[in-house]
Amino acid sequence: MQSSSYSRSTVTVAGLFLLAGCAAPAPELPRHTNRTQEMGYATSGAIPAISIDTASTTSASTQPVAQVSKKLAMLSRPLWEKLSVQERQQMEMGYELKLLEPESYGVILDVQGADQSTPGTNGGALLGGAIANAAYLDRAFSGNNNYSAGANLAIGLLGAALGSAAMDRAPTSQFQFRYTIRQGDGEIQYFDELKSTSFRHSVGVCVLLPSLNLVSQQICNQTSESIRARYFVQADKD
Repeated sequence: MQSSSYSRSTVTVAGLFLLAGCAAPAPELPRHTNRTQEMGYATSGAIPAISIDTASTTSASTQPVAQVSKKLAMLSRPLWEKLSVQERQQMEMGYELKLLEPESYGVILDVQGADQSTPGTNGGALLGGAIANAAYLDRAFSGNNNYSAGANLAIGLLGAALGSAAMDRAPTSQFQFRYTIRQGDGEIQYFDELKSTSFRHSVGVCVLLPSLNLVSQQICNQTSESIRARYFVQADKD
């Protein structure tokens, strides 16, 4: 009799701890910050360069040249084509070039978001626990069977677990953002993004298209004068 009572108490305590664990708030995530690398002026190899036809701008020498690590320079193709032959040669000697088409980058003008997250359900757990409890009570009070509060709790928890696994669904986190972007060619286009967090790009930042990856702001603000000031002066310092 004492052993049976101890067993019932153990099951009851275990059930209470299980329910308390489900209701406990999630622990706080550790805070982590870092600075992202500027893609417009990254080291060689960080971004694959687009092959460039340099037959008209390179020298006729065919002697092998030792490979030297070059910095990456991302330029708008129309602006690249406005540079002189001498300026192109100087750029090719000092930088690994990646030419961007005007429609492959742009500035964010506006962004709208919609929270498409769905909450989790617990109807299966409630239904499973209720059916299990009803079945146990019906059996316990029929014939010569004995009722046990501990067994009733254990059966209810088991039924709730089975019902939850069969019918309930976990909560989902999904956000949709629609960006209005002015491309490098001046055209306005819409781009959609689906992600699991509510963090998004800010209005006014420069992004690559259609990936919407953040890129150096100088890409969207490039002019022939800014290219000369940025890359030729930097090459002279190096």
